[in-house]
Amino acid sequence: MQKTVLAKFRRIVEGHGDSTALAFLDRGKYKEISYQELDQYRNKLASWMKQHGWQKGDKFALMLGNGPEWIIADLAAASLGLVIVPIHTTYNAEYIRKIVAHAELKYLIIDSELFTKHEVVIGSLDFQQIVIIGQHDKENTKVVSWPDLDNIGSDTDVEDEVLEDDLHTIIYTSGTTGDPKGVMLSHKNLMSNAESAKHNVTITAEDRFFSFLPLSHAFERMAGYYAPIITGSSIYFAQSTKTIVDDIKLAKPTIMSSVPRIFERIYGKVFDNIENSSKFKKKLFFKGLQLAVLKRKDLLKFWQWGQWKLLDMVVLKKVRQVLGGDLRLAISGGASLDLKVIKFFDNLGVKVIEGYGMTETSPIIAVNKTDDYRYGTVGFPVDCNEIIIDEHKEILVRGENVMMGYYNNPDTTKEVIDNNGWLHTGDLGFIDREGFLTIVGRAKDVIILSTGKNIFPEQIENVLNESRYITQSMIYGDKDKHISALIVPNFEQIKRWCAKYGLPFDLTNEKILNFYQDKIGSRLKHFAKVEQIDNFTLIDEEFSQENGLLTPTLKLKRKKILSRYKIV
Repeated sequence: MQKTVLAKFRRIVEGHGDSTALAFLDRGKYKEISYQELDQYRNKLASWMKQHGWQKGDKFALMLGNGPEWIIADLAAASLGLVIVPIHTTYNAEYIRKIVAHAELKYLIIDSELFTKHEVVIGSLDFQQIVIIGQHDKENTKVVSWPDLDNIGSDTDVEDEVLEDDLHTIIYTSGTTGDPKGVMLSHKNLMSNAESAKHNVTITAEDRFFSFLPLSHAFERMAGYYAPIITGSSIYFAQSTKTIVDDIKLAKPTIMSSVPRIFERIYGKVFDNIENSSKFKKKLFFKGLQLAVLKRKDLLKFWQWGQWKLLDMVVLKKVRQVLGGDLRLAISGGASLDLKVIKFFDNLGVKVIEGYGMTETSPIIAVNKTDDYRYGTVGFPVDCNEIIIDEHKEILVRGENVMMGYYNNPDTTKEVIDNNGWLHTGDLGFIDREGFLTIVGRAKDVIILSTGKNIFPEQIENVLNESRYITQSMIYGDKDKHISALIVPNFEQIKRWCAKYGLPFDLTNEKILNFYQDKIGSRLKHFAKVEQIDNFTLIDEEFSQENGLLTPTLKLKRKKILSRYKIV
């Protein structure tokens, strides 16, 4: 069987046609689409595209939030051999212009709100056709409405000859160090990665996935779309990132992919609520956690089972309800997650496993297994690739999931993929005796002090961010004698602390600065002397995509941050 997106999908349609494939919120309730219906929508859109002149090899941009249209467009593209180029909905006009020009895009599918927001830049670009989802009042020969798939027909099954080695998508990287690069991924790249990931992570057709991370990013596209769709699982979409708390309670997922900050915020909220509770409620909560730890370790005495069941039902169940009540597995990617947070969710009955990947590898390189995992590591290599650690401790990857190359950029491709097919990831790490991979940091982010000492900033930042009083941090100090930090406080927590002690909320206040000096020192007390923070600055805004200081995958744009705060 060819490893194409459509071939894998059609196999599931044959066996799970009546099962729910997708679900989206409509007037406060989830509306479901079966696999059979999704296949019909896929076929109708492919037929419509063909009638409007879209041909194999044509490239089109997709600028949409998560929803059924994203999936239908991707499957229609897979039917015709079109190349889909997702554009993050948070990208500004400059990035959009660069990507469209570089990828030589002919078509655009975009929702009406984003079209209105970027109408000027879109109007300046040479699209042959623009398809708008939602209401619009544009009278333009290039602009058409997304077809009404419920009310158009398609007499024949639309499926052109598409091979597994054909290009299916170009995903532009986040551009932490410069202009984004277009990663070319074939059907085989993607499907081999999806199948291999499933060997590590147990998922079934009965699972419900909750999707809220952007599908334009390779992590969610793989973990939240391809893996479930080739299994027969259901995908429930959040209405928006702002409505996740309410949406997840309605969706009641069993699996979700996320980033560390989501789990850390839930953890922080839970313990904030407990801190403000009565002594009796605190006692019940911590007793429930204590018994949950014993249960996880199979150490519960027979007379403790009754206590655990009662406290689990009365206390811990309420915490699980925050995540819908049925969540059993969460996959965390993008950065390392605090061990105490992982253990907390594990004790609740929600297993959080960490993985590692990059867009250039479709994207999963390694992930912990559902039944064989180690906290603090990113698990085992997936079957479709092999990993070696070179003499510089850099992680090299080779396999079916490694990209075809960077689009229209052969020189940069040669820089990262050597003559033996090894992709040089730029990440540093090691593999222990049991085969677990641990990431140390990015080679390009290593800080070299004037003394010659090498500092890995991510390790320090992760520990600082574990503090309830710190939301984000960034370590810097290249060529300096000591390292320094930019600290984004947890504004809610520090304002509460100020109110408690009758202090005005002023980030330059000496008492607040001394408070943070103590917090930073206590967090880093086990680090080496050269890894201690010599100087820090509290800043009054979060790093975000909106202010250009975070990538769509929530990585720090270090050079931009340093420039913004006039450190370079």
